[in-house]
Amino acid sequence: MREATDIGGRTARVGVVCDTHVGDVLPSLPDEVCAALAGVDLIIHAGDVTSRGVIDRLEAIAPVVAVRGNHDRLLDDLPEDVVVTVAGVRIGVTHGRRNRAAEVCSVFAGLVIGRPVTLGLARALRRRVGRVDCLVFGHYHLPFHQRVGGTDVVSPGALYVIDADPTAVFSGLRALAFRRFRSGLPAEARVPAIGILHIEDRRIRLQRIPLSGPLRPGSASATPYRMPSTPGK
Repeated sequence: MREATDIGGRTARVGVVCDTHVGDVLPSLPDEVCAALAGVDLIIHAGDVTSRGVIDRLEAIAPVVAVRGNHDRLLDDLPEDVVVTVAGVRIGVTHGRRNRAAEVCSVFAGLVIGRPVTLGLARALRRRVGRVDCLVFGHYHLPFHQRVGGTDVVSPGALYVIDADPTAVFSGLRALAFRRFRSGLPAEARVPAIGILHIEDRRIRLQRIPLSGPLRPGSASATPYRMPSTPGK
């Protein structure tokens, strides 16, 4: 477990970004993200950064604490988990991927009942980082907030949301099943979003910020995203 540099004070605003997928899916970080994060004291990236350029752009706004996601094969210097103290609040950060058996079981259960199955997720992730006041994660591309044992386990959702990508190509049974699963999610889960943690006197509030602009600039050459046929990729 890596401990990041503490940020003092009684109040703070912490930007939260998850699953940007720049380089492997998106051509660049949308300008809307940077505009929404202007003025924050720290930015947390909960993994699947996929491009060093994303961290460089975010660092032009505020210091960045980032962890490695399952798509961050070229960013192996990033830690898997980290804890940072901000305004007296201990915040754990992890991407959120569990062991393969748990991942496969939750995916298939979700397909059967037509909604996400997150039973045990918050407790499993909390065990990874120990005692913290707040735990931030990504990976599932879903907004999430659950309080477990005194810890707020949160995710604002993802920047890259396949439902908002007009270039996405679905082929094969797994991809079609996944599309059916996503179509049954609440509308907010199918919209790209980032978040801001507002911290004051050790109280924490997550503000979810939906993004209305296009994921891909109009002038950018869009590489169609083809959903992989192998689970877990």
